[in-house]
Amino acid sequence: MMRFIKNEDSKMFTLIIEHLEPCLNKWLLKEYEIASKLFEGRTIFTNVKKRESELILKKLGMVFQDSVTVMLKDRTDVIVLDPKAETVLTPTDLKRTAYVVIGGIMGSHPPAGRTHKFITSKMPTATARNIGRHQYTIAGAAYVVKLVESGREIGDIKYVFGLRVKKKMSSAIELEVELPYAFPIDDEGNVMLPEEYFRIIVEYVPIYEARVLASNQDVCQNE
Repeated sequence: MMRFIKNEDSKMFTLIIEHLEPCLNKWLLKEYEIASKLFEGRTIFTNVKKRESELILKKLGMVFQDSVTVMLKDRTDVIVLDPKAETVLTPTDLKRTAYVVIGGIMGSHPPAGRTHKFITSKMPTATARNIGRHQYTIAGAAYVVKLVESGREIGDIKYVFGLRVKKKMSSAIELEVELPYAFPIDDEGNVMLPEEYFRIIVEYVPIYEARVLASNQDVCQNE
């Protein structure tokens, strides 16, 4: 079993993303890239079983095949971001922890509680925290954690719930994708995510849905 050792001299926590999707599609990879940039040099991906995914994610951070639920099972200095947690994340929490775990999950609506099922319930000594009453994307959650690390309280972080992203496909066709998640915004009301993030979403969703409708085959193929 591979294990990683944290630099005990560092006062900053390490962000861990537990990869829980069957494939690494373009949308999910963009989520991971944003999180990795926010926590550059201290991002780890766990539960990465496929060799091709491992090779891609090594460009973004350390990668392990083992699940974080095994690697850090008995640690008490771990925070799991779980929408079902009863307590809100605070700046003080982050000063006292060595690891923050985010589930690498493409959110469902309504939330299915997969973070609790696959991570929190398997880490009894970890601390569960939420970042508000709404579900964020992986990238959005990473942004919120970064703001809390800087000293912001969850209640002071502005967000918008639900976005509609449109793209002109032709002179007669316009694609609209609805995202039923919370997105952090700045003081001017701008969503704190890069423009290419939304471009990738509107390009990817039709491909995914077409594959699901066409067959029962692995929708990860050739993504």
